[in-house]
Amino acid sequence: MLKFYGRRASINVQKALWALTELGLEFEWFDPDGTFGTIDVPDYQSLNPNMRVPTLVEGDLTLRQSNAIVRYLCRKHSHGDLYPDDAGELAIADVWMDWQNTELQATITPVFWGLIRSFPNTPDPEVMAANIEKLNASMVIMEAMFGEGNYVTGDHFTMGDIPTGAGVYRYMTLDIVRPALPRTEAYYARLTERPAYRKAIMTPLV
Repeated sequence: MLKFYGRRASINVQKALWALTELGLEFEWFDPDGTFGTIDVPDYQSLNPNMRVPTLVEGDLTLRQSNAIVRYLCRKHSHGDLYPDDAGELAIADVWMDWQNTELQATITPVFWGLIRSFPNTPDPEVMAANIEKLNASMVIMEAMFGEGNYVTGDHFTMGDIPTGAGVYRYMTLDIVRPALPRTEAYYARLTERPAYRKAIMTPLV
């Protein structure tokens, strides 16, 4: 059976958890009380030298890095569906996965930590305002990138939606003023209809 290590509040854990849940896979989940991205399991460093989460173990295979786990699971268990056969669609899915992991993650993290994980400390208002402005700018870029389809590659839900959708949930639940993002808002509403999204992603941010 698959073994999955990760702290529920981590967005990286949530991405892999959504893939596992979306695919209907059985797995053993180790969710000890690590501190914001780390994990307190004896000998965990032998599985993940970085001492970060998530980690997926299947037999002799040990995978680290959330997007690598998502790609592996979708390719193995949903080739031609969540993992597209078409090279162009696959490339677009990869673009969105990488965009979430770089551009969106880089701009959402300072806001998330300032509003959620710095409590009860109060972040500097000017710094926070600047960080929110950068985050909203990233989401405006996403709005412009989003096509006419229902999902990031078109009308077909793929692995590209998993990291992207996880980031969108975090953005949409932050207590900030957001610009008008009709395509993104419609995309988010569409994702909330998926049972696996509600189960794996729509959880308290703390």
